[in-house]
Amino acid sequence: MKWIVLLSLLLSNAIASNTEHDYYYDFLQPLTITPEQNQSSFNRPKALLEFQALAKIAPKSKKFSYLNYKLMQDFQQQHFNMTIKDKKIYNREKNHFVKILESIEEPSFFTLYSKLYIETLATKSLKHNDIVKLYSLASKKEQPYVQLLSYLNSLNQLNSISLTDQQNLHKQLTLLLISLPKQQQEYILRLTALQLSSFYDKDSIEFDFNRLFAQNNEIKREQVLKVLNFKDAKVFYAYIMKERRSFFEKRVFKRTMKSLKRNDVAMILATLYMQDNNFSEALSYIRQAPRNNLYNPYNPFNSSIDINNSKNFPSSSHTREFAETMSRLEERTINHKAPKARDYYLYGNGLYNKSWFGNFPMSSVFFRNKDIYKNSIPPTTNLEKALNAYENALRITTKEEFKAEISYQILKIKFNMARIDIKHYPEELNKMPQLDEKKNLTYLLKASRSFKEAIEDYKSDYVHTKYGAKVIKESILFTYL
Repeated sequence: MKWIVLLSLLLSNAIASNTEHDYYYDFLQPLTITPEQNQSSFNRPKALLEFQALAKIAPKSKKFSYLNYKLMQDFQQQHFNMTIKDKKIYNREKNHFVKILESIEEPSFFTLYSKLYIETLATKSLKHNDIVKLYSLASKKEQPYVQLLSYLNSLNQLNSISLTDQQNLHKQLTLLLISLPKQQQEYILRLTALQLSSFYDKDSIEFDFNRLFAQNNEIKREQVLKVLNFKDAKVFYAYIMKERRSFFEKRVFKRTMKSLKRNDVAMILATLYMQDNNFSEALSYIRQAPRNNLYNPYNPFNSSIDINNSKNFPSSSHTREFAETMSRLEERTINHKAPKARDYYLYGNGLYNKSWFGNFPMSSVFFRNKDIYKNSIPPTTNLEKALNAYENALRITTKEEFKAEISYQILKIKFNMARIDIKHYPEELNKMPQLDEKKNLTYLLKASRSFKEAIEDYKSDYVHTKYGAKVIKESILFTYL
């Protein structure tokens, strides 16, 4: 018992004076911390034991206030970065923390504020009496933080993102922001964006832009482009041209668009239309952004034995030239009374080479990752339209050498379709195997009836041709089975 008495005497000399420091001013700060950064040496279980002991003997001490602050920071940080497996431990320790706060007979502003703030994080509706009591304990400097809790409570109770509901929220937010320091204003705006994002469809531009706003003090151009990759061009255009926006939509839109460069909107639309194989629409936007006319060192209408067709040819291409040629080929293959096999073949090459697997994928994406993961296969791996073009070319031509060349391109498509056929992925495989991962590739190719039959057919149908004999001998596709 002696150590408890001694500790009590020591702490009584360190009781907070008129104010309990400014700990609560940092409460929203952990929102900026990502899971990768969340590697704290803070020992929450140990701190909770010490906090429980101090609550009994020195609840007004500086040490108690400091531990209160540290625990609040840690709980909040964990709340925004929590994984599913952490939830049980988090909830158990959070409930323990709240019980300790509730056990204090004469709560200070800070202890009551901490309890109520934890409840708002859990989106629990606060009682009016608790808000009134907190206000009675608040100094003039602390009163804005009562308003903060009241605002968070209103945010938690929001049922929709209608203009009316957001206007009501805006009135409360405007008064709150006036009374908060600049950094705190930023945190509360970002927390609002995080909360409002839950009302949007998870595939929508609004959802992604609210998340960007919430997670970043400054939004970078690359982040916006990454979010917009594979969005629908018409949906993006409608988002840009939207006439009526709520107060918060305006904030998110303004900050997001601020990060873009001149002609970026045209470039984004051009890329999205290229993804959708709408070359005439893409071309109209490429012409508006001449500086974004991407150069390609490879010819996107040529093919080679290489799977990605990345072989140096005498001619190269730019995005504008590519879109113009694809538009002409599309016109000739669809509307011509007697389309030529060569036109279908070139059109198929263009479709293949603009895909993830070809030599000009940068025409249709903002970023191209080397890895394709099982749970996020990009739309640019869809080769159905290219396959259809090749099959039409094969149907029309009568030349054996040309048939061998076309059929080899079809073989490439069936190979890549087998690579991304996730229903055949073994449990340990979470991403598309690369060409040098023979074990995994062989497993997937053996599971693909389409590819196995195509390999056997190619050998029997084209081994007598010069082109066929060459690819059977040199192509990696014939080494897996």
